[in-house]
Formats: sequence, C-alpha cells, structure tokens
Amino acid sequence: MKKVLVGMFIALMGVFMVSCSNGGGIEKAKEILSELKANGANLDVEGLKAKLMEFAEAMKPEMAKLTNMMEEMKKEVEKDPSKAAEIMGKAEEKAKEFQELETIMDDMTTLSKELPAMKELETDDEFQKKFQEALGMPEGL
Repeated sequence: MKKVLVGMFIALMGVFMVSCSNGGGIEKAKEILSELKANGANLDVEGLKAKLMEFAEAMKPEMAKLTNMMEEMKKEVEKDPSKAAEIMGKAEEKAKEFQELETIMDDMTTLSKELPAMKELETDDEFQKKFQEALGMPEGL
C-alpha cells in the first residue's frame, strides 16, 4: 500500500512538473517565447536548438524550485504514508505558485509544434536529453 501511495503522489507531482513563481528566469523565458513566436519559423535546426537551450537555462532556476518542493514532499510521504492525502492537499495548494510556469511551458509546447525545424528535433534523442538536463528536470519525467 505504501508503494501505491508513493506512486500516486509521484504521479501527481509529475503533473505539477509542467506547472512557477515570478522571477528573472520567467521574464527571460517569456522574452525567448516572444522571439520564437515572431521569428521561430525562420530558424534552422541549429538556431532553434540554441533558442531552446537559452529557454531551458532561463527556466532552470524555477524548475529547480519545483523539483526541490516535489522531493521534499516525496520524502514526507515515504516517511509517513498515512499523511499522503494531507501532503497531496498541500501539494495542490503549492502548485498554485507554479501556474505561470505551466502557462509558459504549454505555450512553448504549442509553439514548438508550429516550427518547421522542430520536426527534426523531435527525433533527436541526444538533444532532447540535453534540453531536459538544461531544464534541470529529473530523468524519467
């Protein structure tokens, strides 16, 4: 039962992984998103890679905050599974702090589907791994 509760908690937190507080990184990410909306269709694969890595670096501090929060809550659940529902309630409340991150990540996902150079990057496993690392996202998410 403990593993099921921990698994459910991790799944819930995974949803929040695409959910950020205000800050310089957020503003830089918005700026990059605007640049991509305006000129992204004209970028070649290497140019798009550079912009996406710049975006990931801007988002990394915010993603780190989210990841740290998730890890702390995961440890709490593992320590006392009987408090899983209470901790999940706290997680939902905390997730509100990360609404802006969710919006930016959703916008980037939508925009990326419209960029011609993205078709090639969709099959570039090495770049996808580098992008995930640049975001500071744990493996497997």
